[in-house]
Amino acid sequence: MKNYSKTTVNAYSSKSSRKAIIYREAAGLFREKGYRASTLREIAKRSGVQGGSIYYHFRSKQDILYQIMDFTMNALIKNLKKEIKGEKDPLEEFRKAMRFHIEYHINHLNETRASDEEIRSLNKENYDSIIARRHNYADIFIQILKKGVQNGVMNIDNLKLTSMAVLQMCTGVSYWFRHDGPLNASDVANKYADIICWGIAKKAKHF
Repeated sequence: MKNYSKTTVNAYSSKSSRKAIIYREAAGLFREKGYRASTLREIAKRSGVQGGSIYYHFRSKQDILYQIMDFTMNALIKNLKKEIKGEKDPLEEFRKAMRFHIEYHINHLNETRASDEEIRSLNKENYDSIIARRHNYADIFIQILKKGVQNGVMNIDNLKLTSMAVLQMCTGVSYWFRHDGPLNASDVANKYADIICWGIAKKAKHF
């Protein structure tokens, strides 16, 4: 399992270190207070810049939120495809996908939490754009499940519902996980993958 814990900061740092700081601090503030309760003044203060300097990097608070979600969804899709590339066994491919989803959400907690909780704060154009990316991401999971059913290693009668349930379950880990807990992120991801794969493959007698 690759470590994606620095993906966001590194990618933004290559464009502008100041933009990376604003991005990171805004994501943290949105997670703590919510988008509507957060102000550009607070974001600027936490980022160590003058209020007006934010407009050099972002058009508005809405633009900051959209770019957080846009980058997060693009990173999820791109890195998930890398993680499962070349895997022939549908069950192992699905395990890899779930482990990636859980660990990415834990390691990018501010960005993924803001993306999960503030989707309704986007304007219509931005909302439609992010929702389309979400569908693209979910479809990767659906296609893996479809392959598993076709190969006879998964017993599923509703691919879309199963995919939604799995993604919700895996995303939920980031809401309770603690780095000082008895299990690390990789341990939890593996346990969840075991439980879910057992559930979808039990009737096919592969677990």
